[in-house]
Amino acid sequence: MKKVILTLLAIATIASCSDDDENVDINPNPVEDPVGSDDPNPSPNQVQVRTDATFGQVMTDADGFTLYFFAPDSDGNSRCLGGCRDAWPVFNPSELSLDSGLDAADFGTITRDDGAAQTTYKGWPLYRFANDPAAGDINGDGSGGVWFVAKPDYSVMITRAQLVGRDVDGNETNLTGNYEPGEEETFYMTSANGRTIYLFSNDSRDTNTFTNADFSNDGVWPILKRDIVNIPSIFDIADFGTIDVFGETQVTYKGWPLYYFGGDENRGDNFGVGFPAAGVWPIVNTDTEPAPEAPASTNQIQLRNDATFGQVLTNVDGFTLYFFAPDSKGDATCLDGCAGVWPAFNTDDLTLDGGLDAADFGSITRADGDNQITYKGWPLYLFSNDGAPGDINGDGAGGTWFVAKPDYSIMIARGQLVGRDADGIETNLTSDYEEGDGETFYMTNASGRTIYHFSNDSRDTNTFTNEDFSNDGVWPILRIDITNIPSIFDAADFGTINVFGETQVTYKGWPLYYFGGDENRGDNFGVGFPAAGIWPIVNPDTENAPEAETQGGSYSVTNQGASAYIFNGEGLNNSSNPNFTLKRGETYEFSINTPGHPFFIKVAQTLGTGETFDDGVSNNGTSTGTVTFTVPANAPDTLFYICEFHSSMTGTFTIED
Repeated sequence: MKKVILTLLAIATIASCSDDDENVDINPNPVEDPVGSDDPNPSPNQVQVRTDATFGQVMTDADGFTLYFFAPDSDGNSRCLGGCRDAWPVFNPSELSLDSGLDAADFGTITRDDGAAQTTYKGWPLYRFANDPAAGDINGDGSGGVWFVAKPDYSVMITRAQLVGRDVDGNETNLTGNYEPGEEETFYMTSANGRTIYLFSNDSRDTNTFTNADFSNDGVWPILKRDIVNIPSIFDIADFGTIDVFGETQVTYKGWPLYYFGGDENRGDNFGVGFPAAGVWPIVNTDTEPAPEAPASTNQIQLRNDATFGQVLTNVDGFTLYFFAPDSKGDATCLDGCAGVWPAFNTDDLTLDGGLDAADFGSITRADGDNQITYKGWPLYLFSNDGAPGDINGDGAGGTWFVAKPDYSIMIARGQLVGRDADGIETNLTSDYEEGDGETFYMTNASGRTIYHFSNDSRDTNTFTNEDFSNDGVWPILRIDITNIPSIFDAADFGTINVFGETQVTYKGWPLYYFGGDENRGDNFGVGFPAAGIWPIVNPDTENAPEAETQGGSYSVTNQGASAYIFNGEGLNNSSNPNFTLKRGETYEFSINTPGHPFFIKVAQTLGTGETFDDGVSNNGTSTGTVTFTVPANAPDTLFYICEFHSSMTGTFTIED
């Protein structure tokens, strides 16, 4: 067992030192970048690209004759020798010049076994075909199932070679196409650069059963992530597809998820066919049988991909599960008649589909004595008006019912607001933050922790958090990624800002926070701290955050690369490209320290040095200095600040009396 672990670690190490898609030396002998000529009548390029009505872009020689790849050459060595060479002459110009769009780094030169030199493209030796009598002919594609027109943009290729499996002990064995010991050349799919592609025999149609959710085993068998656009004529594009694997896109062929092998160190290697034992990870070719359908799951909680909602939770029969907004504290509040329409979901034997974590599930005893399964603290329900498996008729019902998804970033709750003031006194509050009883909708994280905004903030401007985050324990900024949200929210209302190097989520322009005094899920004590209404909850009725108002003042301005100006001062903390409201007659100072990014005040958001607004402005266009702006009475209602060179570094000055 120790030997297996060491082998896996070695493979993961090899793969981790490479790109996601390629870890092989594709071109060991690259040619030097060809030097352009000053000749007013240059000779034709030795490698040209021509658009063919059938094949799209193809490579030709200087006379327009088509170039070809030979499938058995996947390891970069020419296998077309002797009489083969008469039919398929070697391509090797004395000087390599290329059409636009071709990269010299993709070309190389090899010395063949017969001593001749030959030009390669992405490691594949290049040939002509003796039976192409005229420029533009493509008579050789598909010949013998091994010759294919040379295209600059293949997504995958086909090769033919001896399979050499390497087992967990590092022993290498020649294998046949049936993965038995023996000598035999086998066709199989590779990347455009000759890296072997595999499938996993335990997978099923469009289902990756190998990759861990954290991709911790991706170094051993990396998933194939490239776009499939152009393929050799032996393949059918309809056989290719993609699936989602924990947020990454994996290519499939005939329904099989496709992989590389981390232990293949060089182009043409196919060691994976023997790891951990022969045939567990087969190669892929046109004879590959379609992947079998996944056996019907018997798990009590399953994951299903819905065209509208993405991944949703269902019961064993495929009926959709739901959350109820008033259950934010983790107790079921759908009782009596409600329970007749929304039956509690419960099972004595909790089994889960892959991708679900048992630690996220629990069980509660309801007020009516029944048991109910919870997910991330939310009790789970079925809906009596879902007539068939796969129906999702309950989402949004009453503004309180939402399809149960495993990957919500936030949730919506409905409950009594209970503020706790600076003296620790708790008071029931209405949605207007007046003393009184009444349930209010409010945003929480996926686990029911209440989210707030600060009434003194303005659009995209956090005025609370200290630069050293010394007060972040009281009101921690919301740092989660917003990816999936309940249907009551609009994704366009969410954004992010930079707060002293940290990313804070915003909603309708309001920076969002938690409250350090909320000890349990469903607590919303922050609405009363330090007094009622200073830190409101957030829901779809929340008004847009106001723009920051300024009445004179001084600001320091730095830059975040070439993407944004960063402002500090007068309530702005590391604010990225904020908009300002300036008052006529007021004076504003901007201390600029943005080398290479001149700061201009203009009448239009244009690059360059034109259309500047100079009335009342001193030092306009500096990149290191102070710009002083005394807003004149005749200033237009809208001005802009913008970098001379980068359109992303800009903001608006709204001018008011």
